Amino acid sequence: MKNYEKWISIIVFVCVVTIMTFNFIDINNQNREEQLHIQKQAIEHSAVLCYALEGSYPPEITYLEDKYGLIVDRKKFIVGYKAFASNIKPEISVYHAFGDSS
Repeated sequence: MKNYEKWISIIVFVCVVTIMTFNFIDINNQNREEQLHIQKQAIEHSAVLCYALEGSYPPEITYLEDKYGLIVDRKKFIVGYKAFASNIKPEISVYHAFGDSS
């Protein structure tokens, strides 16, 4: 009977560790997606602020970084910024950088 209880304890321990590991992975993935969403919102907000203050959208994202203090974490994100015209909101896309595991 003692050996049986030992195996049950080991199985329960392994199950708990497995569940905790999957929960940690899920939380980490949710965190990464939230960071991506926040980065895109910051870029969009800066572009709209620029339009409100200057009357035109900036032609490049570097303008927002230089003039409006936008910070883009280029180690974590790849940013696409396509400006068509100064009076049309630019197309902004943000993706996780390759090799980013944080």
